[in-house]
Amino acid sequence: MNLVTGATGFIGRHVARRLVRERRPVRVLCRPGSEGRLPSEIAGAAEIAIGDLRDRESLLRACAGTARVFHCAGHVSDWGSRETFFAMNVQGTRWLLEAARVAGVQRVVHLSSIAAFGTPAPAYFDDHSDYGKSKDAYSQTKAEGEKIAFEFHEAGLPVTVLRPAVVYGPEGAWLEEPLRMIEKDRMFLLGGGSGTCHPCYIENLLDAMLLAADHPRAVGQGYIVGDGESLSFREYFDAVASIAGKGPVRRSVPMPAARAIAMACETGARLRNSSTRPLLTHTAIEMVTTRSRMSIAKIRTELGWVPRYTFASAIEELRRWYSENRRALA
Repeated sequence: MNLVTGATGFIGRHVARRLVRERRPVRVLCRPGSEGRLPSEIAGAAEIAIGDLRDRESLLRACAGTARVFHCAGHVSDWGSRETFFAMNVQGTRWLLEAARVAGVQRVVHLSSIAAFGTPAPAYFDDHSDYGKSKDAYSQTKAEGEKIAFEFHEAGLPVTVLRPAVVYGPEGAWLEEPLRMIEKDRMFLLGGGSGTCHPCYIENLLDAMLLAADHPRAVGQGYIVGDGESLSFREYFDAVASIAGKGPVRRSVPMPAARAIAMACETGARLRNSSTRPLLTHTAIEMVTTRSRMSIAKIRTELGWVPRYTFASAIEELRRWYSENRRALA
């Protein structure tokens, strides 16, 4: 049995869908009341475990009788309280791994992020780089979650950590949100879009996750996963615009203005004690304006993994997908 956490989210949903298509037994962890958001092809084929990363007993029940765990659940945002991030990304990870150890799970694939190396990203990073000293809670807690995963490996639980870059694909925020903005002619760049984007197509990530779940050399290791190409965010969003048949994105907010807008948005949100993400944050600015280089050499060398899709071929596939699903995204 394969357990997938976060199956109602972007990556977890794709993992569960891939496992169902390959006729592998699947159990999905869903928060109470969220199971209705599962796609029909998953809901009709998977075993549903009701639980929550903040509910220790529910994780013990979910892990019982499982051989592999794909841990995709977590709190992902550039805004929010540290307590919320900690409960999901740190404490929830610890409790899930404890449950996996009790259940005698044969492999845990823990989904981390390149954010663990820092936001803003360092000028160069690979799988041997140190954890970053970020100010934002997401990056901090992803690094802390990784450390816990490796602690459990040292204690005997077979764990592999994957660190995807900017994951894009159907149902994902890095694709569907800009597509909606582009269609409404509301898309803009920050600082000309000169920051570095390290794209990771969802299908490439799924290939890496399934490989990591079975490869003996992956145990106890961490791997950055991406398409193997880096480009500017201007180039990335221009490619997204081409999916919708639109021209390049040319409107851009200068950096001084962007920082002033972020300051105003964040101040207003704090005064309202709002948990809703502001229109623009300083963390988002750092994420999309920093220039960096990234290496996926370790997963290539140790596991023999090669991205099945280039960025260009992924965009071409997404063009076909968009033409078939355009109305549903409106």
